[in-house]
Amino acid sequence: MLNKKASTQKTREKILDTAEHLFSIYGIDGTSVRNITRQAGVDLSLVNYYFNTKDQLFEEVLVRRVAKMSDARIEQLNEFNFNEDKNTAIPKILRRFIEPLIGKNENEVKELSNYRKLIALVANSKLWQDVIFKYHYDPIAEEYIDAIWRLSNNLSREDVCWAFNFFLGSLTNAIAETGRVDRLSYGDACSSDLDTMVNKIVAYSSAAILHMGNIKTTH
Repeated sequence: MLNKKASTQKTREKILDTAEHLFSIYGIDGTSVRNITRQAGVDLSLVNYYFNTKDQLFEEVLVRRVAKMSDARIEQLNEFNFNEDKNTAIPKILRRFIEPLIGKNENEVKELSNYRKLIALVANSKLWQDVIFKYHYDPIAEEYIDAIWRLSNNLSREDVCWAFNFFLGSLTNAIAETGRVDRLSYGDACSSDLDTMVNKIVAYSSAAILHMGNIKTTH
């Protein structure tokens, strides 16, 4: 039988899992606390008890996976061989950034599915960029930007920041799994094929970064 502390944690996680699922589909404005508690099978008052407000619940849903993901990304970066040629090193760095968001086995891929869609939903919101991304995601992004800058000796850090931002835009678009690429390709591509998606984004983004310094722009 669960003790009180374990039971409390289980209830809390159930609310977070249900909220993550509903937020990923309907967003924060389209999801009510009543719908969350109804689907979770818990009393309405428990959301207020654990999280105070819907905004705080939404924030906790967004940040609860950050620590594990950030640790994995930093560990991957710390193990990286920076003596490797940039043509093979930059694709590997981008892949190492993506992998913790996808998952390393079937269970993790499934567990992170709603979270990926939720991140895609809020990634272009200035409000949540200022509240969440600035403090919880940007420090790790800066580590990866510096790593790519270290390897790409013909680019300024500003160039790498732009390139990495475009990479993040492509990534958040793809993990939404909207099915648009399926339609545009007449079924040849599949937005839920995560392995192919990762390979394509890594190839596309690394090629763009590697050739960015060779492109002359006009004003």
